[in-house]
Amino acid sequence: MAISSEKRRGRRVGAAIGLVLALLALLVIALVVWRSRHSLPVVQTAPVSLQRIERVTLASGTVRPVARQIVNLDNLSGPVQRVLVHVGEHVQAGQPLIQLSTASADASVQAAESALSDAESAYQRVLAQYNQAPTALKALFLPQLNAAEASVASARSQLAEAQANEAQLTITATMSGMVLIANPNGVDADGNQTPVVEVASPAKDVVMDLSEVDAAQVKVGMTATMQTDAYPNQTFTGVVTSIAPYAELSSSGAPVVEVTVQPRGSFPVPYGYQLTCRILSRSPSPVPTVPYSAIVQNGTGYAVYEWRNGRVYLVPVKLGMTSDTAVQVLSGVAPGDRVVINPPDNLVNGEAVRTS
Repeated sequence: MAISSEKRRGRRVGAAIGLVLALLALLVIALVVWRSRHSLPVVQTAPVSLQRIERVTLASGTVRPVARQIVNLDNLSGPVQRVLVHVGEHVQAGQPLIQLSTASADASVQAAESALSDAESAYQRVLAQYNQAPTALKALFLPQLNAAEASVASARSQLAEAQANEAQLTITATMSGMVLIANPNGVDADGNQTPVVEVASPAKDVVMDLSEVDAAQVKVGMTATMQTDAYPNQTFTGVVTSIAPYAELSSSGAPVVEVTVQPRGSFPVPYGYQLTCRILSRSPSPVPTVPYSAIVQNGTGYAVYEWRNGRVYLVPVKLGMTSDTAVQVLSGVAPGDRVVINPPDNLVNGEAVRTS
């Protein structure tokens, strides 16, 4: 009986020890699971959604003529005798603008006229001799008559050339427009070279310099609204007609792209005035978008971290239009997918994560 009681007591002790060990094992497993869960990166996600993208690009623009005729001193073949127009005058194509000195040209024309007169007189003398000669002797005068006729033709050609050179000394307007500069000296009050005459077409453009980022969002045909303090309570409209295919450095050293807007309707704003321009970029229909904060640099392109089944995957994307908060996604993810916003710098492709 004593031995049997001891055996039962041993079994109970063994069972108790086994239970304790099992509880310890469960506790260890639970602790490992808890620590593994709490050691996973925590990320915040957002869905890829369909929405219209709208963006307003704001810039300062300058009114400029569509076309200009500029005549500089170094473009002229002689000294300026007189400017025939004044600032503010409206001129027509072909109208004289500048008269150059004609002293030398006049002398050439007079000399050519005199030579032509002499040649014609000589021809008439030979012709008279030819007509008075007997028929049998007329052939003797033909060489002289032909030579005199050739001299007349040459003199006429030289006179025409001298007259053409003289005509070139009158500079005419190549287009209709307004005279902006009329300065016979070609030099301003500070001694800087200026055009002798500048004519601007009545058609106007508004030209602005945009950053590379803004220019990438602007397309030909987009609508622009324009305002200026010089014409309060008036809003002018226009259409983007050209975007420079290259960037240039501005006076501040930043790269800028020249964009041209053509005003529509009445546009009385004078040349050189500044306007505040707003260009509206809008997608024609709802497009797949992701929050701007979901985009990460991926080499020379862009990517997002897509969340699937508790893990994140780096997915290259092609981007389209952007607004202040969202970016159009042309490829890579689709509506309904979820992407990580503000992803940590140490996030790894394929890593398990927790969502907040």
